[in-house]
Amino acid sequence: MVLSAGLAFMYPFELFLMVYAVLGPLHYVTEISWLHNKGYYTKGKYDYLFLLAFGVVIAVFYYELIPNAPKGTVAFFTYLALVAALFFAITKRIITRFVGISLAAVVGLLLANSDSFHIGFGIFLPTLIHVYVFTGLFILAGAIRGKSLSGFLSLLVFVGIAGVFVLFHPAHATYHVSDYVRQNYGYLKDNGRPTSPFVGVNFYSSKFFHLFNFSQSDAKTINMIGLVNDFLYKNPSALALMSFISFAYTYHYFNWFSKTSIIRWHEISRNRFIALLLIWGASLALYASSYSLGLAWLFFLSFVHELFEFPLNHLTIINISKDFRKMFSSAPRAV
Repeated sequence: MVLSAGLAFMYPFELFLMVYAVLGPLHYVTEISWLHNKGYYTKGKYDYLFLLAFGVVIAVFYYELIPNAPKGTVAFFTYLALVAALFFAITKRIITRFVGISLAAVVGLLLANSDSFHIGFGIFLPTLIHVYVFTGLFILAGAIRGKSLSGFLSLLVFVGIAGVFVLFHPAHATYHVSDYVRQNYGYLKDNGRPTSPFVGVNFYSSKFFHLFNFSQSDAKTINMIGLVNDFLYKNPSALALMSFISFAYTYHYFNWFSKTSIIRWHEISRNRFIALLLIWGASLALYASSYSLGLAWLFFLSFVHELFEFPLNHLTIINISKDFRKMFSSAPRAV
């Protein structure tokens, strides 16, 4: 954890692009394999196919295969997949699922045009919430289940590191980003749309935390590429934000690969192991030929693995709340 933070502090953009391309695809395919063995933590045998369908639909709109799609379409289907995953995880009753998901769809349609809905479900949920918040919840769940002091201390360090990035900024005076990194991490085009999903996270995070006073409408009146170059790649607050993002992703991957003795995701057949290695190798080859080409493929793979994980995320939150209720209910009361 400390190693991830140190590297993220020194090389925020470079570390992110490297681990996302190298460790990312290996994490996605191995977790999907593990979730498949666990039945995706759903009540129905084929529920994961509905989540896969959501992933295909999201990819269609993300890649703009359907032009002029309404604002918030990706966010709407991500939100709906999250709600569907909850019902898949807690009940097999068809009528309960249908009514619950239908009502959620109506609510989503009413909110889909709002900026907060778009940012929350379209930007933050599949990125920072997935790699930081849910990772923290898994650490907490493990600490409670094992009654582990080291687990609680690990969570404290995990949260504390985020605070360190708020208090201490990278040395922006000596830190310079190469043109290759800028091109592949991305920038905002003149119409305000990001050239990659990465820079969109920084842009909306900067707005959310009020790091810089620029708005979506500014994209139509100013040179956003110059703004991003001046702010995103040089401003100390923006670099601190990038360091946090890089740390969150790096430790998210490291945490997964370090838990083989607990999760046992590596206990698979030889044929599946070879297949996963081939997919990983093909992903690395795509990145080696063109980072943007590799990103196009990895976006779909990463999004699908997140959708498959939604039921487990819900169950983790439910189990944490149950464990806390047990802890407080069993605590001795003063007479």
